[in-house]
Amino acid sequence: MTTNSTYIFSNSTKEVVQKEVKVPPDIFVNPNVATPLYQQIKEYCQRGIESGNFPVDSRLPSERQLAEKFEVSRMTVTKAFKELEREGWVYARSGKGTFVAPQTIIDQTLETLSSFTEDMAEQNLLVTSKILYQGVEPAGELFAKKLWIDAGSLIFVLERIRMANEELISLERTHIPYALCPDIDKNYDFSQESLYSVLREKYAFQLVIAQQTVEARRPTAEEMERLAMEQADPVLSFERTTFNANSQPVEFARSVYLGDRYKLRIKLKPTSSTVQGEGQN
Repeated sequence: MTTNSTYIFSNSTKEVVQKEVKVPPDIFVNPNVATPLYQQIKEYCQRGIESGNFPVDSRLPSERQLAEKFEVSRMTVTKAFKELEREGWVYARSGKGTFVAPQTIIDQTLETLSSFTEDMAEQNLLVTSKILYQGVEPAGELFAKKLWIDAGSLIFVLERIRMANEELISLERTHIPYALCPDIDKNYDFSQESLYSVLREKYAFQLVIAQQTVEARRPTAEEMERLAMEQADPVLSFERTTFNANSQPVEFARSVYLGDRYKLRIKLKPTSSTVQGEGQN
C-alpha cells in the first residue's frame, strides 16, 4: 500500500498533527467508461471519506498528487474538488489544501416550535452543551423592549455552545424575564438539561407561538473564536421571540449556526388565488 501524508487540525489546540492516510493501490479511473473522469475522482474521495480512510479535518491528497496518481490533468481534479466542496464533503483552506468536512448536517423544518434538544432527538443525534455564561442581570433597553418589560427588570440570561454528536453546531444566547422563572439560575444544570423542558414542566410555561428571523452573514471575531472557526465563512443567524397563550413574550433568543452544518426546510402552502388558478408565475 502507498500512503499520503495528511494533517489533522485540532480545534482545541490549533496544533497540526501529521497522520498517514492509507490509499489502496488498486484504485484507478477508467477513461473508457461513460462516467466523466472528474466524477470518478469525486467518487473515489467520497468512498475514502465514508470508509473513514480520510478522517474529518484531515487533508486530502493534493491536486498534483491525485493528477499524477490517476494520470489526469489537474483541471480534472480541481473540478472534482469543487464539486465535493459544493456538496459539503470538503472545505478549502487557502494555501493549506482541501480538508474533509464534518458530516453531521442538521436538517430542520420551519413548521413547529421546538427546542434544539428536540430537533436533535428527531434526527437521533446526541446533544451536549457547554455553558459560557449563566446569570441574572437587569434588562437593557433592547431586551426590555423585546420582552415587554421595564428597563432594569431582571432577566435570566443563558449562553451556551450547542453540539450534536460532539461536533460544534451553534452558539446560543437566551433571555427570559426572571419574574416568570424565579431561581432557575440556582436549581438546574443546563449543560445537561433542556431549557424548554424545564420551562414547561417546572414553571408551567405555555410556549404557543414564535416569531423568528433568519439571516446569512459573516461571523464576528467573538463568534469565530467561540465556534472554533478558522475563517469567516457564512453563518446562519437566528432571532426568536417566543410567546405564551396570552400573547406575552416569554423568551428572546439569538443563535448563530455554522453554515456548513445546518440545513433549513420551509413548507410552502399555496394561497387561495393560486389554488384557484389565479396566480401568476
